[in-house]
Amino acid sequence: MTETDTSDAAKLMRDVIRRVAVGPDRGRDISRKEARDVMAAILAGEIDEVQTAVFLIALRMKRESAEECSGVFDALQGCVEQQGVAVDELFYLVDPFDGYVRTATVTPFVPCVLAACGLPTLMHGVHSVGPKHGVTAHQVYHLAGLNPLSSAAQAARQIERIGWGYLDQQVYAPQVHAMCELRDRIVKRTVVTTIERVLMPLSAARATHLVLGYVHRAYPQIYSHVAAQAGYASSLLIKGVEGGIAPALNKPLRRFMLKYPDDNDISGRKQVTDNPVFSDSEVPVPPLKGDSKAAAEYCLKQGLQALDGRQGAARDSLCWAAGQILEAHGRVTNLRAAVEKVQNCLDNGSAKACFYAYKPKE
Repeated sequence: MTETDTSDAAKLMRDVIRRVAVGPDRGRDISRKEARDVMAAILAGEIDEVQTAVFLIALRMKRESAEECSGVFDALQGCVEQQGVAVDELFYLVDPFDGYVRTATVTPFVPCVLAACGLPTLMHGVHSVGPKHGVTAHQVYHLAGLNPLSSAAQAARQIERIGWGYLDQQVYAPQVHAMCELRDRIVKRTVVTTIERVLMPLSAARATHLVLGYVHRAYPQIYSHVAAQAGYASSLLIKGVEGGIAPALNKPLRRFMLKYPDDNDISGRKQVTDNPVFSDSEVPVPPLKGDSKAAAEYCLKQGLQALDGRQGAARDSLCWAAGQILEAHGRVTNLRAAVEKVQNCLDNGSAKACFYAYKPKE
């Protein structure tokens, strides 16, 4: 990086901040190219942390435009060396990277269940990041004796071998992961929190699909826009518990199913369906006095019991989360049949076998 290049990046950042961080209802949008160039300079370490924080918070306060989100995605995906997987289809399961704090999630077990049902799946995330610093799949897999730090090549081979894998951001996008400490100090969620979930480090031979949880109603349109840009063949956007891929058991199922390039707009595509099988509450995390390891251990215990066929809310949540994904992608005729298919995989031990076929920690 030459002095001129560094100067150009600094000038661009100053100019962008002047336009974005103006005040209530006065901030102006920047172009996709500007957003890409600024984010790329941040990732390359060319912008100081104060200006980076101002930029990210200003975007949030203004509300990021679709073009700005596209530019940020361009920069983040540019840090990722995408690898192919020798499967026809691959399903990305995307939980909130900052994890769960109010419920004992069983979503880390959805990939092995779907693999047992015939859907090759990948879950990606981080060990821990703010603002929640909740229980993540990485933590659960680590406690289970599995290796959450497989390389991208190892994850690809694992999917080909057993039907599912996990890939950590510090492995496939270390430049993005290096921002975790700064993001903790910023406290609030930023556009990086949104866009990192749509990155595609692995791709299937024919079609790669996105399955992603959300909370706030403004996000499905953003996720759909960026998912189409990323090259996903479809996106299933689920209003899930704590923004994850598991819908609530005691509320109607709310989701968007979009297929690209035809479904470019979410308007009129929201599906609201009563739960035809379950009506219980979620599995709460018992008071653990801020002990994140104990919370992860509790989630692991609940998930393993569900894989063992034990009845209860954890099993129901796992069946509902995996089943509605099967149904949305046409693997079964209806939601009840989808849940029954998952129940069979739990009862015959195939899901449990698939879980433990994962590469152990060395």
